[in-house]
Amino acid sequence: MKYTLYRPAEMSQELWQAFTALRDARAIYDDPFFDPDFARLVGEVREDTRIGVAFEGDKAVAFWPLHERPGHWARPIGGPFSDWHAPIVEAGRELCPVEFLSGLGLSGMTAFGYMPTPECRIDNMQRVGANMTDLSMGWEAYLDQQQTAWPKHFKKMRRVYRGVERDFSEVQFDWDNKSDAQFNRLMELKYAQFERTGFHNVLKPDWSRALLDRLRHFEGPRLRARLVTLNYDGEQAAAEFNLQSDKVMHGWLTSFDQVFSTYSPGNQILQNVLQAMTETSLSVYDAGPGLDHYKRHYANYYLPVELGVLRGRRGSYAPSRIVGRVWRRAERDLPDRMAAIMGRVRRRMDQIALAEPTIGARVSGVFGALSQRDI
Repeated sequence: MKYTLYRPAEMSQELWQAFTALRDARAIYDDPFFDPDFARLVGEVREDTRIGVAFEGDKAVAFWPLHERPGHWARPIGGPFSDWHAPIVEAGRELCPVEFLSGLGLSGMTAFGYMPTPECRIDNMQRVGANMTDLSMGWEAYLDQQQTAWPKHFKKMRRVYRGVERDFSEVQFDWDNKSDAQFNRLMELKYAQFERTGFHNVLKPDWSRALLDRLRHFEGPRLRARLVTLNYDGEQAAAEFNLQSDKVMHGWLTSFDQVFSTYSPGNQILQNVLQAMTETSLSVYDAGPGLDHYKRHYANYYLPVELGVLRGRRGSYAPSRIVGRVWRRAERDLPDRMAAIMGRVRRRMDQIALAEPTIGARVSGVFGALSQRDI
């Protein structure tokens, strides 16, 4: 097996076509984050974007878009926005990520949203569940199923809908909103959310906004973005900026205005999105991992997703990687309270490292994080 790491501009048209063919051939990759066009668009705004390719003779048998960082360390393509990533591998072929990374000359990867495969079990990875909604049964059957599972929640939602009808003269749900003003309002609300919660604003880097702008105006064979909005009397109560493929709608950037919080606008817009999907070819809504209470009320199955560190080439760790290994080991061995604090600090630092390509921005982000009491 031969491995080559390309810049996107170095990829020939034949390689892009081979990448597309491998992705299209397997249903497990029917998610917008595995689309070659997503990697291509990220490559237009991130200089450190690379496409790893595995060859059997002259035939490309696997592709892995990623970011190559200092110390030959990899991070997920489009991180922190890529909720799923993994090598796109030819059907019937076993190619484990450690082998792939080593072949590309990479020391390893900090992995978030890694899609595991049965043939390549990786030690020391944390496995969680991604919240998925299968709508193939149709809206009424799905709603009956969820109401049976969560009767109190859906009783509350019926009460909320009555309150909205009582208090507002116009309620507008837009399934595909093209308005710049509505998109900018979503961004304002997300900025306010980062400020309110103290988390690093991953939308602030120039490349992040440039990527969103490209996605807003892009429509490929299988990849497109969709802005969904819910307005009360002309004011945006909630919005979702989502990515979709053939069958999968991925809940991506979501926001709601705190002024309308008593009306549960986040839950309302999600219910409307799910119902609207049943009238299209979209049959799966992916809310990603996490224990947010709204996700459990609408998910009806789960997919495994992993996070942790994938080791690549041995004996090539930079000092910062050695510190990282010691830090993670301390998380496992220290008492629960101290381990929890160290875990929160590490996750905050990882988020900054994913979002900020430059050293200066990283340092600024770290100082900002350290100023937060609840890090």
